[in-house]
Amino acid sequence: MAMNAGYSSSVALRRPSWMGWLFLIGAFGLLSCAQSTQPVDSDASRVHVHGGLQVAAAFGPDGKLWRATPDKQHIYVDYSTDQGKTFSAPVVINPESQRIKVSGENHPGITVDRAGNVYVIYPAEGEKQPAMLYSSVSADAGLHFTSPAPVGGKEEEANRYQAKLIPGEAGRVYAFWHDERDRSDWRLPGNAIYSTVLAAKSPSGEMVSKVADTLCECCRIAAALDNKQRPVLLARFIYPGSIRDHGLILLQEDGKPPLLRRATVDQWKIEACPEHGPALAVGADNRFHLAWFTQGGVRQGVFYAYSIDQGEHVSDPLPFGNAERLPSHPDIMAQGQHVVLAWTEYDGVKTQLQVMESGDSGQSWSAARAVAEARNEADYPFLLSHQQGIFVSWNSKTEGYRLIPLH
Repeated sequence: MAMNAGYSSSVALRRPSWMGWLFLIGAFGLLSCAQSTQPVDSDASRVHVHGGLQVAAAFGPDGKLWRATPDKQHIYVDYSTDQGKTFSAPVVINPESQRIKVSGENHPGITVDRAGNVYVIYPAEGEKQPAMLYSSVSADAGLHFTSPAPVGGKEEEANRYQAKLIPGEAGRVYAFWHDERDRSDWRLPGNAIYSTVLAAKSPSGEMVSKVADTLCECCRIAAALDNKQRPVLLARFIYPGSIRDHGLILLQEDGKPPLLRRATVDQWKIEACPEHGPALAVGADNRFHLAWFTQGGVRQGVFYAYSIDQGEHVSDPLPFGNAERLPSHPDIMAQGQHVVLAWTEYDGVKTQLQVMESGDSGQSWSAARAVAEARNEADYPFLLSHQQGIFVSWNSKTEGYRLIPLH
């Protein structure tokens, strides 16, 4: 069963009768503290027994799978050379305890640059300090990590959370995050996105800059690189009238200000936090692929769209998922013309991991299929790409961590 996501304005939009305001409101964890790093004892099961659900994973250029797992006081890193079947003994990033403040939208992050340096970022909270993000880098294949350092330094005492990492050129990684330093009137909603470049020799960042403001406070940022290796972001903004729709942010060269383009016009008017960030991928043809959740006046549910002109125009939103089973938190990945959507659905007993694929850059789509399920609490799915294909990284309380190949 193929579904067309063309530019025609006649696409019929589905209006799910589901869910009301489930996924709305809720305390999202905030962050801060610091220490050093050493290998932890060889009990690799400790990560699985005591670790939380919010696991981050990334492939290195050599095909090694890296994983960052939090518990209440520590962040652990391990790796797999057999696509997630077995993992090395974990290394603890912060031997001195911190209050690790992860949540569904506020994951730790891990990535590997082209030189093989491993970068970790995570949220932590101090007793007398604002919520912060901390980063650490390994330049020796994960044997040792630098002492965790506050991202962007301590000059600005403001909450920072929901970080996103993107590897750039060798030895450098882009970091983006929610930042509250510009909020002078707390009665008014809206954060800013700030960014820096992390490097093996500068794990806390080289130069901090503001990217955009009026950002919805509780929704994660999506990010990717375009075909010129420039970062592109997709985030939920607060537009006039308390409308919480999505916008694209295109970073420019030579210090030019970012380009901001509204990407969705769902007219979701709400004075609350959806806690449901979008997803973004960029194909080899520089086509932008978007996925998001909305409960707007125009449409409700989870949707896909694409843009062939860097967000100046966006295709008609394509609904996906079974509306009766609460489809939520989609992720998207593009590898050549192969595009994959992954999301979860709940049937009242178990959570199913659903996947839908396109072989023609999002023009048409296969029928959705379930590739895994969880009988208990589960994290959101995240798609990973490597030369060997596209994989779903998924963690659940009962079944544990799984890396699921998609063929």
